[in-house]
Amino acid sequence: MKHYLLVEGVTDVSLVKYICQAKLNINFSDFEKKKGEAEVDTYKYKDFVIIDLKGQNNLSHTLTKIIFPEQQRVEKIGIIQDADDDFDASKESIQQAISASGISNNKIQYFLTPNNKDTGDLETLLLSTIEKNNKIIDCFDDYKICLENQQAVYSKALNKGQIYAYTMYSQTGKNLYKPQDSFIHKNKDTGLWDLNDKKFKPIISFVLSIFS
Repeated sequence: MKHYLLVEGVTDVSLVKYICQAKLNINFSDFEKKKGEAEVDTYKYKDFVIIDLKGQNNLSHTLTKIIFPEQQRVEKIGIIQDADDDFDASKESIQQAISASGISNNKIQYFLTPNNKDTGDLETLLLSTIEKNNKIIDCFDDYKICLENQQAVYSKALNKGQIYAYTMYSQTGKNLYKPQDSFIHKNKDTGLWDLNDKKFKPIISFVLSIFS
């Protein structure tokens, strides 16, 4: 019986794989990537499948066209998406996609980042785990103030920019990591993220509830 976890983007995929390596002893590189339908990518390890939706708009299509036809062989389905600026609206959007898919509700669970109760996104969660007085973050804060004085900037874009700056420049030398490569790079832990941080606990528990 398959276990599916649908996520919003490639950085979410990397975090899920990182959790699986730390908590389920599944090597980060053991997930086999395949190009799927509807422009989504799948990452499969035995009966565990992560689907990169490449945006919230592909959720309904993926549930209906990819998972529904084989739902008899599916045990659990998890969905991880950003709460963004309106938690209730994001929750309702997921519920509508589930309802339209025809898949039994008792197979599906969902989690809204950062913590399944507050507004925000994956970047909000990641930023919350970085130690205070981090030099790279402090530099970006100055840049953010300057940028906001010049034009209106959407908070989601600022969060993504801040994470990108942290992962690219927190290491010395040539260790420049894009966010999706900042957990494991070339089969080595980068040391940039600490899953023991209590703020990771809700999403770790959710991933384990789907894949265990």
